[in-house]
Amino acid sequence: MNWIKNRWGFTGMNAVILSLAFFSFNHHSKNNIVLESNGFKYEISSSGKNLSFIDKTSGIDYLNADTVSYCAYVKQSGKEYYVSSVSVQGGKLIYGFGDAGVTAEINLVKENDRLVFEVLSVTGDAESLTFVNVPLKLEAMPWEPFAACVLSMNLFTHVRQLPALQDHLWAACYKRFGMEGAEAAMLGVPMEEILPSIRGVIRNAEDIPFSDKGGAWAQLEKEGYGSYLMDFGSLTEKTVDETIKQCRELGFNQVIIHGGGEFYKHGEFELDRAKWPDGWQSFKRINDKLHEAGISSILLTYTFFIDKSSKYVTPVPSEDLGYFSSFTLAEPLGPDDDEIVVKESTSDVSPVTGYFVRNSRTLHVGNELIEFNEVTPTYPYKFKGLTRGVSGTQVTTHPVNEKAYHLREMFGLFVPGPETPLFRSIAKRTAEITDECGFDGLYFDAIDGNDLLAGKENAWYYGTKFIFEVARNLKKPVGMEMCDMPHHYWHYSSRWQAWDRPTRGYKRFIDIHLAAIKSDDPRHGEWMGHTPVINKLAPAENGRLLLPLHLGWWKNYTWDPPQTEPTFPDDIEYLCCKMIGNNAGLSMLGGVDDKTLKEYPLFGRLTPIIKQYEELRHKNYFNDSIRSLLRQPGEEFTLFREEGGGWNFKPVTYQKHKVEGANPQSAKWEVCNKFESQPVKLRIELLMSVKAFDDDDNILLAEFSSPKEFNQKGNAKGVTGRIEESAEKNAGHVGPVGLFNATSKGESPQEGSWLKMEKKFDPWLNLENNQALGVWVKGDGKGELLNLRIESPQYISMGARGDHFIKIDFTGWRYFELVEIESSRFNDYIWPDEYFNVYNSYFYKVDFGRVDKLQLWYNNLPKDKEVSCRIGAIKALPMIPNTVKNPTVIIGEEKIVFPVEMESGMYIEMLSQGDCKLYGAKGELIQEIRLKGEIPEFQKGNNDISFTYENVNGIHSRFQVTIIGEGEPLLKNEKN
Repeated sequence: MNWIKNRWGFTGMNAVILSLAFFSFNHHSKNNIVLESNGFKYEISSSGKNLSFIDKTSGIDYLNADTVSYCAYVKQSGKEYYVSSVSVQGGKLIYGFGDAGVTAEINLVKENDRLVFEVLSVTGDAESLTFVNVPLKLEAMPWEPFAACVLSMNLFTHVRQLPALQDHLWAACYKRFGMEGAEAAMLGVPMEEILPSIRGVIRNAEDIPFSDKGGAWAQLEKEGYGSYLMDFGSLTEKTVDETIKQCRELGFNQVIIHGGGEFYKHGEFELDRAKWPDGWQSFKRINDKLHEAGISSILLTYTFFIDKSSKYVTPVPSEDLGYFSSFTLAEPLGPDDDEIVVKESTSDVSPVTGYFVRNSRTLHVGNELIEFNEVTPTYPYKFKGLTRGVSGTQVTTHPVNEKAYHLREMFGLFVPGPETPLFRSIAKRTAEITDECGFDGLYFDAIDGNDLLAGKENAWYYGTKFIFEVARNLKKPVGMEMCDMPHHYWHYSSRWQAWDRPTRGYKRFIDIHLAAIKSDDPRHGEWMGHTPVINKLAPAENGRLLLPLHLGWWKNYTWDPPQTEPTFPDDIEYLCCKMIGNNAGLSMLGGVDDKTLKEYPLFGRLTPIIKQYEELRHKNYFNDSIRSLLRQPGEEFTLFREEGGGWNFKPVTYQKHKVEGANPQSAKWEVCNKFESQPVKLRIELLMSVKAFDDDDNILLAEFSSPKEFNQKGNAKGVTGRIEESAEKNAGHVGPVGLFNATSKGESPQEGSWLKMEKKFDPWLNLENNQALGVWVKGDGKGELLNLRIESPQYISMGARGDHFIKIDFTGWRYFELVEIESSRFNDYIWPDEYFNVYNSYFYKVDFGRVDKLQLWYNNLPKDKEVSCRIGAIKALPMIPNTVKNPTVIIGEEKIVFPVEMESGMYIEMLSQGDCKLYGAKGELIQEIRLKGEIPEFQKGNNDISFTYENVNGIHSRFQVTIIGEGEPLLKNEKN
């Protein structure tokens, strides 16, 4: 028991006495075992059932008693066996698993705020031992008075949930990594003490490389609250002054160096001497100059991934490259052969690859790398369609019985074997560069590919092993960020979590991002909360991890339909308000250099907004009550300067509506103004039009002429439906009509009552020139949501969803032109679990050149009412630009005319009688507009709005009209 003396400062005998001191027996049931710290009391029965977990301060029992739970269990041949007996012997817990024939001996040590469980021995055959298992009824959010947490104390102890706040205390160990010595610390303290308590544990955790720059220390470090500009290979000693200038124009205080591409080859880390003559010493001088300017520097690596052109691959591939499986050559392979015959089955091998696909088409044979494009899954087993000597390797002859290793690949990169010297070497070199160059932080991008190393079940272990190797080799700790987060990563994380950029639905994406990173889901960009959950979590001051928050990566866009929306100033203000409200940083993917700002004038209007907000955020200018308001999802504000020079906010609304010429009803709508009456402000965007439904260039996607045209691919619980040919015809449009019926029994919530029907295209369709949809729908007025979705194969488009929503709040036939890809409304509903990835709706793009399916979905089905829509032929239509004159807005009885001619992509912004401008698609000023008529009054309450225009080309025109309203200043005669 020498480990106790080293860690806790007392001898083995004292440890036994101390252990006995915190065991007690319940007076009502003398066999119950009570384990206590100063903050909590944990009681279990002699049969291992969890009985209570009590906060001593409040007396509240936080054990989740909805179901019976046991304090431990083992897994044997894939089956779980709960503990059947628990006893105390000599200050130790003895767990018996009767049916499994397994016994575990657990040592315990009590500190003031914690209990420490250590596995001393496991007898019998067990694949795994879960030695802590306490489900709680905590929400594990910072608004609660009590906090509980289990911390893994070494690499091979697996804790599923992240620090600092947990609702299920759970720790396990595995035969494959070793069980003896597995150790976990259990904490239960008042909320304000949880981070100090974790610091106390980690300071003395000998088996966890120490860092005081992340985890429990992150809130104390300024680095986690910074914002950074991303550089992709342009930062040299000649350009560092320009980078500093760009940072200052954004109000940013950090730069991140994105590896790969123009910087260095992943895994190898060698810089181009033409740009950096002294290698990393050149970069040390760059970092010194950044530091002199008050800007810190962060190195972004692809963690353990290896570039295919690196020295570990070419000209002689390293023996340490990781592989899925190995094969034995059944026949000799000559230099001119284009197929490999192997002895083992290839039935599990696929030639399908893609950026996120865990697979390669590369075989490592001797010193040669060989690519294949076909596999024979039956005997004789073959790899066919070979490309020999790839990645600069040498084509050679290979004898019978030589091994062929199927290499592991993701992101177009290889990985080392996780138990190899190369794995450790990459980690060590990462630490050396960080120390030598004076980097202030590390970003481990691509670490969400940790499952590639040795399978999903081992991802937590090997990902952590790499982080530990880096941390152990650093001369001094630095802050770290990761795009994934198993338990141990938290101790090194300086902030959480920079999702990738949206290309549409910006404001909704920001709220989803904030809700997700305050939830219990550690996955990068993956979260499925819908509106009620978003509204609950997004306003929280922080989340379960209690780390500084981050709202990058961000990129501004101009108009690029149908999948990319322009980034307007109100989108940036929404982002910046949430940054102040959450004290969250931002990262910009460039776009602020002089060349880009000149090419895209819109971006020049956005950069000063970011700078002003950042300056105020770092000054902590606004009080907590204002920050709380800014955090509210969907609530918008605009920053303004008062006459006295102080800064203040006004609440604002931006209410969007589409006017579509094919749907005359859309030219009239109602907008509610929740503020006092005021002259209206607005934006008018002229969108792309589409060709007529009967145009020869259209492509027919579905016509419901075959009963098997669509197949059901899934449904929510209690939802049934079908598509069949309807006897009713669509008057004026010849061709079959589909009848789409569905019913919900109410077993799923209405917003999650979905049904999925799918039509596959083989061969795939090329819709590159036909990216819009045209369809006639006869509605039943029951409020269901009809969704027409276009998709490309997932490995090509990364799962992008080409959604088009139609709310069936009408009866009779209507024609719909569906152009822009849906995003913002997706999370108003609940969809199947396969659609967790937020990026699929807000970031990734459908590859219209390779479309393999059309899906028809229902959602929002009313309970016990059959919904029934008739759907005419569905066609893919070409988008075409349009020109209109004199758009006119009528509010009530007042009318205002904009005397301009505008083309698709242009937009009008009217902020006042003297501030009305026409902009081009890149945000360039086309002209100042002199209005015809007085600006209409935007009355408090409901306003009837209608829209007209002069059609130049005789085709249906499509607009997006945004009505803007402003409220009173938030701060009135009070100090900030």
